Amino acid sequence: MEEQELTYTQAVTELEDLVKKMQDPECSIDNLSEYTKRSKELLDVCRKRLTATDEALKTILQDIEGAQ
Repeated sequence: MEEQELTYTQAVTELEDLVKKMQDPECSIDNLSEYTKRSKELLDVCRKRLTATDEALKTILQDIEGAQ
């Protein structure tokens, strides 16, 4: 699934799954690099979505304050 198709909730859920896999004593050392790379991609998705939401909320609040 491409990052831009992911919702924030989907990215967080996948991150949680990856953390579980990485914490599993049965986790292969060969998979850690792949899991870490994917985790970074998912964190980037979350950061972008949170930043966009923050900016949208600031704009809405400024509009509300301006209307008063």
